[in-house]
Amino acid sequence: MLEYDIAGDGTKPWLEFTKGISDLLNPSFYALILYSTTSEYQKKAKSGMAFPLLYLILPVILHKKTRARINSRTNMMVWLQRYPENLIGFPERARSMVPYTNGAIELLLYQRIINIEGGELAISTPISKVKIDRFIAGDSEIADCVNKAAHLGRWFFSMRAAESIYAAWGVRP
Repeated sequence: MLEYDIAGDGTKPWLEFTKGISDLLNPSFYALILYSTTSEYQKKAKSGMAFPLLYLILPVILHKKTRARINSRTNMMVWLQRYPENLIGFPERARSMVPYTNGAIELLLYQRIINIEGGELAISTPISKVKIDRFIAGDSEIADCVNKAAHLGRWFFSMRAAESIYAAWGVRP
């Protein structure tokens, strides 16, 4: 049985979570968020995304107040200047999400959806829109996370340099 340590105070068996909580903590959900960002980036760049950027995705998208304000029509640097409060606690959030990001990456690699070459992550087997729609159906929060993850991919593409993106968020790889 899978077990996850949510609050840092011990583990809780996966089956004991309510449906809403288990959906949001599901490694497949995290993998879909990473996939959505990477896919959108790859569509724009026609190449893979810098691997270190994966570690910024979950702490941005899973933080509800940050996610609610994301708008890819606004330049990411302008957006961060407009909403500097989104940077408060970000380094800690990013650090705490590393194990979940690693698990999602492992799942995507295991299912051969992504590959990593030359420090870049690329989609090797696209997930069908039908499967994505089925996964997000009936849950507006999950749908919002997946959609905003695509916005994040566009932001990452427009900034390009992983070092600049990390610096903008106030963290280091």
